[in-house]
Amino acid sequence: MDDFFNQKVSLSFFKENILPNIYDENMFNSDGSLNPKYNSFKKTGTIAQIFDDHWQSVYFKHKDIIDFYRPNADYEINKVIDCYNKDLGFSIYECPECHDLVFIGNTCKSRLCSSCGYKYKMQRVENVLQTAYKCKHRQLVFTIPKELRKFFFYPFDEMIDILFKAVHDTIYSILNEYYKYSKKKRKLIKYLSKIKFTPGFFSFLHTFGRDLKWNPHIHVLLAEIKLGDNDTIIKWNYFDYDALSKRFQNILLKLLSKKLGNCFQSTKNKLFKKYTNGFYVYAEPKKFKNLKDGIEYVTRYCGRVPISENRIINYDGVNVTFSYNDHYDESYHEVTTSAENFILIILRHLIPSQYKIIRYNGFYRKKHKLHDKMILLIDKAKRHLRNTFLKYEFSVLKNFNRDPYKCPKCDVKLNFVLEVT
Repeated sequence: MDDFFNQKVSLSFFKENILPNIYDENMFNSDGSLNPKYNSFKKTGTIAQIFDDHWQSVYFKHKDIIDFYRPNADYEINKVIDCYNKDLGFSIYECPECHDLVFIGNTCKSRLCSSCGYKYKMQRVENVLQTAYKCKHRQLVFTIPKELRKFFFYPFDEMIDILFKAVHDTIYSILNEYYKYSKKKRKLIKYLSKIKFTPGFFSFLHTFGRDLKWNPHIHVLLAEIKLGDNDTIIKWNYFDYDALSKRFQNILLKLLSKKLGNCFQSTKNKLFKKYTNGFYVYAEPKKFKNLKDGIEYVTRYCGRVPISENRIINYDGVNVTFSYNDHYDESYHEVTTSAENFILIILRHLIPSQYKIIRYNGFYRKKHKLHDKMILLIDKAKRHLRNTFLKYEFSVLKNFNRDPYKCPKCDVKLNFVLEVT
């Protein structure tokens, strides 16, 4: 190994030129391929195990439908199956005392991976924290009725963009527009604010409820300040709940009608008649201990698999049993379904690659004139240190109380030897 110390090589080069010289029956399988369990701390989660056991048969059976609605499914799920098992590449370290080799496999970085999804979530939390100003923020939740949910399933990018835009336009409308009824014209007349105000808010997409059904909705963290076009900063803590709901309904249905055309007109009319008070928007002040808790709350499912491992009560190789508490009355439920159906349920919520499910809006979207006068929630001097704690070594130390770069036998620091990609 000395000839390749501190080098980076391809997997094929490693197998042809290095593997034959360091072959060990425990380190490698009988065919010469890497043994994913050799000197690895990898513990496959239940969800990854379900994928490993059943994905090939599920994909073969439903390939046309899966490829049409979620074309990145096969790629993402195979990444989860291979996460950390060295098939995605790995680094080799050597113990300076016992000279044993330790293989640290690359992680998959998939949103369907319980482990990688958690790390993704924490990175997003930190990004939002480092952007936010030191002021009160209010949580809002924009929901849509059951009758509309099916329209946002496909095409995902285009339809979810409409939902994001409806939320964005609703907040701007509440801030800069108001309506008065004209007896003379017998209708509501729209008036624009003399001062054009800019809000600042983060919007987060959730695609499911606790029962894992398809239920797209948007969580918002809104700064309780607004910036005027005359370089003023004004507190903003009054919200007309009725106006929020009705305007969100009106804006969203107009956007959908423009997108879907005449075929949507009948549905649009029925929804206006049925939901006379508008679509439900939660905007009551929610008391978090601090803003970080609030951000962690709304980002908890933005970058990870739709169900946490601890909600899976049992997996017997054939069926999966998971639990949830009903959102309305907190009643406890258990659901048992086949592993095949469980995978299909998870696939509903697979996000297209590179799609942004957390968005920055208003004065959080880009730097403005008053930015240098604002107090940031996280001081710039602390950012580098905070980002360091998100790295792999510190994450493992924090969550598992062990140093991944120490020999599991000798407890001494390992020497880097080779990176295989």
